[in-house]
Amino acid sequence: MIREALSSVARNESLGGLLSRTPVTRGVVKRVVGGDTLDEALTVAADLADRGLWVSLERAAPTVESEDAADAVLTEYLTLADRLALAGLAGVCEISAFPESLGTDRADGVMATRDRLATLCEHASSVGVSVMVGMGPADHVGRTLEWADDLQGRGLDVGVTVQAALRRSEEDCRHFAGQRVRLVKGAHRGDRGVSHEQPAEIDKAFVRCAKTLLGGDGSPSFATHDPVLVAVLESLVRRYLRDQRSYEFAFYMGRMEGVQERLAAEGDRVRVYAPYGPDWFERLVGGLAEQPTSIVAAIWSLLPGSPT
Repeated sequence: MIREALSSVARNESLGGLLSRTPVTRGVVKRVVGGDTLDEALTVAADLADRGLWVSLERAAPTVESEDAADAVLTEYLTLADRLALAGLAGVCEISAFPESLGTDRADGVMATRDRLATLCEHASSVGVSVMVGMGPADHVGRTLEWADDLQGRGLDVGVTVQAALRRSEEDCRHFAGQRVRLVKGAHRGDRGVSHEQPAEIDKAFVRCAKTLLGGDGSPSFATHDPVLVAVLESLVRRYLRDQRSYEFAFYMGRMEGVQERLAAEGDRVRVYAPYGPDWFERLVGGLAEQPTSIVAAIWSLLPGSPT
């Protein structure tokens, strides 16, 4: 079934829709995403919060092709912030938003994207909801970090994602060490002057970035499904004498659930990322915390009769 689903991508069909409609995989989908609608996502968030977990909800919209579509995404995000506050989830559930979902990349659309992001962050902060700014293509990193820096400087409750795969990220971590930062591995490839190429290089960069963030007075969020890195991070937070409320581990919904439960039981803050909306699969394979193929492998491993 996964092979059939993957082949559908080549036909420009919605993989998320196909997986959601198929009886064999419908139950699996419910374990890894927040659903197709905002109401379903809120139910998932409440269930996770009841289990003592923290949540990150994203209205998955990997690309928008018009300003009207971007306005629609913004409107849904504003509604999400209001609904989280009304449901009493503002303190435990953040909104994850990629600038690419809030505008087009055309020259006349970049500033509109910035303005929509600011509108979201201002409104979310006003109702007590935090926003985590995601990081897209490598050529957008500089401007996204500038926007996040400006929003944080205005006192808004905003975090920013930093990708260890990029060589610039160690310096970026030093700059944002007093703020909220989500550290991910990232999946950029290309110019060796821009990004690390080998997995071992990225892992080492991740650890160096983590040390920098733990040495600051911000609230880092460590997003990884690598058990070795999780163990290293557990050692580092003790070495840096970090209070368990001052950092968190972040995982995709449905991934490493045993580790999530263990960390939460030991008093660590564990945040679960749950995309929702009709384009949830496209966002998942974009890779928030790990390499894109990890999600396909995760879904495959959950299917009946899977060899893994």
